[in-house]
Order: sequence, then C-alpha cells, then structure tokens
Amino acid sequence: MAKDSVNIRLNTALGQNFLKNDRIARKMAEFIDLPVGSTVIEIGVGSGILTRVLLERGFAVVGFELDRRFVEVNHKLEGPACKLIYEDFLKADLGSIPDYVAYVANIPYYITSPIIERIMFEGPRFSSALLMVQKEYAERLTASAGTKEYGVLTVNVNTFATVRELFQVSRSEFIPHPEVDSTVIELRLLERLEELPDRDGYRAFIRHCFSQRRKKLTNNLKSLIDSPDELLLSCGIDTSVRAEELSINQFKKLYSLYTLQREAGHGPENRSDREPGSL
Repeated sequence: MAKDSVNIRLNTALGQNFLKNDRIARKMAEFIDLPVGSTVIEIGVGSGILTRVLLERGFAVVGFELDRRFVEVNHKLEGPACKLIYEDFLKADLGSIPDYVAYVANIPYYITSPIIERIMFEGPRFSSALLMVQKEYAERLTASAGTKEYGVLTVNVNTFATVRELFQVSRSEFIPHPEVDSTVIELRLLERLEELPDRDGYRAFIRHCFSQRRKKLTNNLKSLIDSPDELLLSCGIDTSVRAEELSINQFKKLYSLYTLQREAGHGPENRSDREPGSL
C-alpha cells in the first residue's frame, strides 16, 4: 500500500521501509495514553499511514520527514491539527514544542541511537516514546547485566528511562522487506530527576567503563582516576569485575563516588570524561 499508493521509489539509503497497511500503526497508537488533543511528534512521516491514524484518534501531530518527495503526497493531511516539517529531526529546532508530548517513530537502524539520544536528552519532556526498532537493537536496550547484549546503550538509556518491549513486527509487514524483524518499544523518562546523576558526565563515564569491554573495569578507569581499585572496593565491587557485570544501580553508586573523588582532585589533570556523553 505504501509503495503503490504514492508511486514513489523508496530510498534505501534513508532506510525507507514503509508499512504495507495501517494495522501496525493502529496497534502502536493504542499505547499512547495522552488525552485527545495532546501533541504527538512523529519522526519519519513517509506516506502518512501512521499520521492518519493519529489524526483519527484526535491527536495534534507534529511530523518530521526528511524526504521532500512526500510533500505533495501528504499535503491534504496538513491543517490546524497537523504540522508537517520537511527537515532532519536530528537538526530541527524543537524549542517551540511544548512538554508532555508523545513520540512515535519507525526508526531506521543506522540513526536509532542519535534519535533516542535526541528524544531523551534534547527534546521536550515526554510521557512516552513508542519506537519501532530492529529486534536486535531492542534486545540491547532491554538486556540484563552479564549478557553479551548489555553495554553502553543499555546502561545509558535505562539509567534515565524505563524500557518496555510491546510487540514484535515481522519484516513481511514492510515494503520493501527489511532483512530483520522489528520490535515496538516504549520509553518513559524516570520522574525523580533529582535522584539521577549528571547526564553528560555520567554517559561519558559509562563509555569509559566499556571502552575495552573484555578488560577489567579497573583498566578502563585508569585514565580517569588515580586509584580505580580503591574506588571499586569503596563501592563494594570486586576489583576483578568487568563493566558488563555491573548493575545500573552499581554504576550509579560508582559514578557518585567517582565524582566526589574527582572534585577532591584524585585523578589525572587531563580528563576526557568531560566530553559530552553519548549512547
């Protein structure tokens, strides 16, 4: 339906795999728990299948679409309840969008992390984000400590949000068929922000912890602090541990004590942990 109805050759370089019909779109929309009239931000409008469903349910839609070939296709959707912006969501000005929105998106794999990072740390505060991602990516987001999927992405997202798998989507639901299946996930920001660590510093710290995944955590921390063994022992963590073995609560405790020691001057002068964090 997406391909035939709009008569546009899909651009695989942009990760364009569109839903064949509105069945999955309607299922996604059911998880939006905002009142009628609330704003929903849609990332990747494409041929407008999900946009139509959102408008039918009474939401106000702000949609982003990079491919301007869809301007003519979707112009009938625009109106008081629907504003379509044809620019890169990752570069767009989100300052005029009010807080307490919902996000919905079918995200191409190659930009999944940048989009999640922008949603969580740069955009308006949201009630939920319903994101269709590749199945393997969802497994990384929901991984448990000690598994091969558990890493920087898992820790940096789950420290600041809850992640829930909602349902699976077969590759056969798309045109053209992608090479993998997808999963729809829900992100919800944690409310008790005052109890959470400094976002940029923490995210950079986690990247250091996992920088050499197969080595002991103490080796990865040597560039940040003079006595990483003492830091771990102070948190009740064995010095032989690898980063992938720590729970998120242990990482939060470790970072809290690390920042206290850093402020006391117990670390190298040129610390790269001050670089902006990323997923």
